Amino acid sequence: MNLSASDMPGGEITAALAGLTSAFSIEVTPRDAHKVADFTEHLRPGTAVYVTHLANLPFASAVETVRRLAADGMRPVPHLAARAIRDERHLDEMLAALAGEGGVEEILLIAGSVSRPAGNFDASIQVLRSGRLEARGIRRVGLAGHPEGNKDIGEERLRQALAEKNAFAVSSGLDLYLMSQFCFLPGPILEWEERTRSEGNRLPVRVGLPGLASPATLLKFGLSCGIGPSLTVLRKHSGNLLRLAASPTYYPDKTMLGVARATVNDPECLVRGFHFFPFGAFAKTAAWANSVRDGQFTLDTSTEHLEVTA
Repeated sequence: MNLSASDMPGGEITAALAGLTSAFSIEVTPRDAHKVADFTEHLRPGTAVYVTHLANLPFASAVETVRRLAADGMRPVPHLAARAIRDERHLDEMLAALAGEGGVEEILLIAGSVSRPAGNFDASIQVLRSGRLEARGIRRVGLAGHPEGNKDIGEERLRQALAEKNAFAVSSGLDLYLMSQFCFLPGPILEWEERTRSEGNRLPVRVGLPGLASPATLLKFGLSCGIGPSLTVLRKHSGNLLRLAASPTYYPDKTMLGVARATVNDPECLVRGFHFFPFGAFAKTAAWANSVRDGQFTLDTSTEHLEVTA
């Protein structure tokens, strides 16, 4: 029999964990979406599923994934990369396609890692200021958060960009929030959240988490995404990096518990939920996240490990 969060050891923490996982979101690429016969077999209706637009695939593949998700009762949230947009007309065409196929009202807007912009847009704030999002019925916009920095943008520019987005949130009718890059440990996320809040950030935060992929896969993506500091910290903690690489599956439970504890200890913390990047392990990640959300786990308080019992 599973204990409820309030009855378990560390009940306040597990209650916070349940709250943060209650409306978790998850990522899917158009390629991985083709492997999912029916999204309702893995997720509750209304779950936010973010659709990655891969540079080597036509935009139509992302639109088709959005359409499928909407047909299965999910809430599709497509990515848009500012530097891949040629001009305002191109942006409007993309938004029209997304709204028409899936009734999209929310997007994740990123700058994009291409070295040379395709056209007029070099940063996400320019897309926000264009007015095209509101005109096409977009009501909510996620923006990239960088707890461990961005290899393409210096810290000072990141601070300036976040200040601009906060100012825009106050003056516009859009609901803005930050979606963090994934980390292997809670420390970088929480330090970043506290620092940016002290500098004036008021946008709520969804914490990005690696899914239940193989550690080798996660390490490869982690290095390419610029999360070296997490790997450095892991290396300093009694060989954790070696144990991570030797494990068949990575679980983000320690990061989740660390974030949950922070929200209990600091009521001003802006973290509002979790988002999973499965990196190919969509079904496994969704099943595990569902179990955590539903309280189907036990907590080992000595090791801060969740044992899913579903």
